[in-house]
Amino acid sequence: MGFFSRSVRVIIVLAIAISIAVFLVAIKAKPEKIEREESIPLAEFIVATPSSIIMRVEAFGTVKPRKSAKITAEVPGRIEYINPLFAEGGFLKKGELLLGIDSRSYELNRDASLVNIRQAKADIARLEQEIVNYKTDILLAQRNFKLSSAEFNRMTKLSKVNYATKNQLDSSEMAYLKATMQVQDITNRLALTDSIMDQKKGVLKMARVDLEKANLALEKTKIRADFEGYVMDKFVEEGEYVNTGQALGHIYLKSQLDVDVSIPMEKMKWFEHTMKDGSMPRVDLQIAGPVGDDSLIWHGKVVRVKANIDEKTRTLPMTIEIDNIDNSPESIYKLRPGTFVKCNINGETFENIFVLPRYLINQNTLFIVENGKLQKKEVKVLRKFEEEVYIQSGLKKGDKILSTPIPGAIHGMKVKLKG
Repeated sequence: MGFFSRSVRVIIVLAIAISIAVFLVAIKAKPEKIEREESIPLAEFIVATPSSIIMRVEAFGTVKPRKSAKITAEVPGRIEYINPLFAEGGFLKKGELLLGIDSRSYELNRDASLVNIRQAKADIARLEQEIVNYKTDILLAQRNFKLSSAEFNRMTKLSKVNYATKNQLDSSEMAYLKATMQVQDITNRLALTDSIMDQKKGVLKMARVDLEKANLALEKTKIRADFEGYVMDKFVEEGEYVNTGQALGHIYLKSQLDVDVSIPMEKMKWFEHTMKDGSMPRVDLQIAGPVGDDSLIWHGKVVRVKANIDEKTRTLPMTIEIDNIDNSPESIYKLRPGTFVKCNINGETFENIFVLPRYLINQNTLFIVENGKLQKKEVKVLRKFEEEVYIQSGLKKGDKILSTPIPGAIHGMKVKLKG
């Protein structure tokens, strides 16, 4: 067979193969067309509702007494009495006797001062009588001086005409000099009575000062509570000898407690505006930690803002004064010094604020549902606080805010509202 015959056979085989392929394609069944239903996700939502929000700043601190006093001995001695309530946790009323120091030596000092006063008064009375006597004596002495002077002058004249002897003249002169010395002596004594009286009055005054000191020392042997309060510490026992200035205990004033807290500077803006007119923010306090009772709330206010900012923490220290301490029940939850508390400081009030769960916001955007479709909204966040976020603008009342995550959520996606 030649080249021509081989070519004819190849052509015939190709023709047969093409014919079979066309036949198979012609008899193949067409695929059934399936209509695909559109899947619309189910969405949960919350309705945007504006409200009035008080900006609160949280701070933590430890309760401390506003006024406390260390009980110290002002006089030395042996402790002979201790009030049974003068123990840690004991409650004492104002003026109640806490401790008694042996007072016998102080009573003797008082009695000695009383004796000195009586002696000084007696000395003054005697001097006063002596002054009266001196005044009487000087009158008599002056009369005697006049008589002696007249007699001496008479004798002098008689002696000149030889009617008086030399002895008579000498006797009259002696009487005259004696009367002169008597008047001078009584006058000198009377003149000294003023300084002697001042001296004796000074002695009396010093005796009275000694009596006051003795009474004061005697009074200090009885140590009493200066105010109504609770005992924090006791350092002495009955029978123990104490010295002046020795610490005996520590009490604090009832119903007056404070808390020192520190506020970060970036949070000051939430209540700084309320302090511009001189008023101070109100504070709600609760016992912090797992032992706290959420139903117990105390109220107070900021009373002092410290002058310096803490250099390490960059916080501003301030003091909170607690108001209604006595309103708490008599239980383990009664507010006491050393209690760790959470303080909610009430700041400025903002109107028309939307409060939402924090997880709904992603880079200041969220989804709302409008006409069955998702709409991406950009909002202005005023503040993020704990698990909430405060929206100031970008929403309006009644907006349905998507509250459940939807995979692949995009602007314009159709959704069904649940409920």
